[in-house]
This record gives sequence, C-alpha cells and structure tokens, in this order.
Amino acid sequence: MELFGQALGLGTIGLVAGVVGAVIAALVTRSQTSTLTSYVQHFAAGLIIAAATLDLLPEALDLGGGWSLIVGFVLGTAFMLALRALLNQVGHGHSHGDSHDHSDGRVATQDPATTAVNLRLVTALAVVVLIDGAIIGVALSAGGAAALLIAIALSIELLFVAASTAGSTRGNGGSIGTAIGVGSFVAVMMPIGAVLGALVFAGVSAPLLIAGLAFGAAALLYTAVAELLVEAYEIKESTGTIAMLAAGVLLFLILMMLM
Repeated sequence: MELFGQALGLGTIGLVAGVVGAVIAALVTRSQTSTLTSYVQHFAAGLIIAAATLDLLPEALDLGGGWSLIVGFVLGTAFMLALRALLNQVGHGHSHGDSHDHSDGRVATQDPATTAVNLRLVTALAVVVLIDGAIIGVALSAGGAAALLIAIALSIELLFVAASTAGSTRGNGGSIGTAIGVGSFVAVMMPIGAVLGALVFAGVSAPLLIAGLAFGAAALLYTAVAELLVEAYEIKESTGTIAMLAAGVLLFLILMMLM
C-alpha cells in the first residue's frame, strides 16, 4: 500500500501541473489562442519526443533490449494506429464550423461543446499521459531513486500537453469551462497511470519491463508526430514554433542530466 500511495502522490504532481496549464490556456483571449496553441503544441511535442528517445528507449536498451524491445515497440505502434482508425470511424469530433444536413434542406447545428473537442487528439494524449504515469509507477516498482525527478519532468511535459489540449478546444470555439474540463481529463490520467504502473510492473521480469518501456516510447512518438505536430502545423508554422520544438527537447535533456 505504501508503494501505491507514493505512486498516487507523484502522479498528483502531474495532475496539478496539468490543471494549471489547462486553466492558463483556456483563459487566453480567442485572438491569441491559435498562435499560443501552435507554440505550446510544438514545445509539448519536443518534450514527448525527448521522453521517448532520451529516457524510455535508452532504459529499455540498458535492460537488455532484444526481441522484447522490438515486440513492445511494434505493439505500441499498432495500438495507436488501431486507436486512430477506431476514432476515425466514430468521428473525432473536431470541426471548424457547423455541419449541414441536406436531407430536408435545413441546416443542423451541432452542440458547440461537442464540435470544439478534437476527440482523436484528446484520446491519444490521454493514452500518452496514462503511459507517462505508468512510467512513474515502474520507476517506483524498480526502487529507483530518480522516481521523483522523473515525475517532475513528466509533470512539466503534462503542463504543456494539457495546455495544448485546452488551447485547441478553445481555438475551435469551445467555452472556457469545456477547455478546462478537457485539459483536466487528460491530466487526471497521470495519477491513474502511476498507480496502475506500480500495480502491474511490481516484480515483473526484465523482458516484460523492456516491452512495456518500448510500448510507451512508440505511443509517445506516435502522438508527438501524428497528432500534436500535425494539428500545430494546421494552425501556424514559423521559425518560432520550430525553436519551441527544440526547446522542449533541450528542457527534457537538462532535466535528465540533473537526474
């Protein structure tokens, strides 16, 4: 129980950071939302790419790598692609305007709170944050002294991820309450993931741990490249946004060196 309590406490750091990020992004004026969202999404993508390439994959290689790493990475990629296909069939809920029903010549206006939310992006980010939380649980299960620093690094990442989610919702016409709610939903996945990670990975064999780390790395890379950066480029691309991507990687690198 002590392990789960520690996991919940470290995960809650990320929850608080995520809610703060969501509130700040939601309160930004609509005229500033698109530019801010693009900058934040690039920065969050940089943090996520760094977490996968500088933390998860090197850790998996240090534990032995091999087929467990390959299988975990393939499964992680396949899972995210299957999730994307499922959400595309359901409809990702992202819209820049009203939908039109031509069956009777009338215009049907959808609920703005629904059309403003990019369900595919929100779901992908929620899965990524759940995996981030699981990483904290894995570190605690392994008895790693760096669990607190990992939690701090991932919480900084979550602040920007939640801000990105809230800013995207706000920019698509969502209310302040909807934007904060969506960002908070993504943020609450971290303490849940931390507890689940501590529960599932406590005492597992090295191959399973390697596969789990590789699975998480694949999910992180997919979300950064196929979701965050794609949406960010649809909004705004500039020299500044590229610099923000590099800044995200640099920040995570600095935090890793501090560990």
